[in-house]
Amino acid sequence: MSQILTNLNTQSFSNLNSIDRDQAEGIAKNLFSEYGWIFVAGVIALLVKDVMINLVKGIMIFYGHDFDNDDVIYISGRQARIVRVGVTSTTFYMADRKTKMVVPNEQLKELTIEKSLPKNGGAPYLKSGSDPSFIELTEIPVEDLKQLRENKRK
Repeated sequence: MSQILTNLNTQSFSNLNSIDRDQAEGIAKNLFSEYGWIFVAGVIALLVKDVMINLVKGIMIFYGHDFDNDDVIYISGRQARIVRVGVTSTTFYMADRKTKMVVPNEQLKELTIEKSLPKNGGAPYLKSGSDPSFIELTEIPVEDLKQLRENKRK
C-alpha cells in the first residue's frame, strides 16, 4: 500500500516538473481571465459587508439615545464622560487619568458600560459642585414620599 502511494506521489511530481514556465503562465492567465473576476468580486463583497455592518451599528448608536453627549457612565468600573457620539466611533473622557479614549462603535458591545439613572425623578442633568448655581440634591425617603402623595390627594 505504501509503495503504491509513493509511486503516485513520484508520478505527480514528475508531471509537475515536466510543465515548463510558458505552460504554467498560460494556465494561470486562463484561470485568472475566466475566474479572476469572481475572486475580486468576493474580496469586494467582504469589504463592503464589513463597512456596511459598521455603518449600521454606528447609525444605531448615533441616532439612539442609549448614549448621549455629556452622559456620565462607568466603563469597567472607571468613570467616564461621553464627549462625542459619532457615526463610526464614540469618544470618552476618562476622569481618573484625564485622558481621551476613542472606541469604534462596533466594539462598544464588548465593553462593560454602566449608566447611573436619576433618583426619584430627579433632573436628567446634574450640575457639578463647582458650578455657581449648584444646589445639593438629597434623596427623599420612601415614607416621606408616601406622606407627600397622600397630602396632595387631600
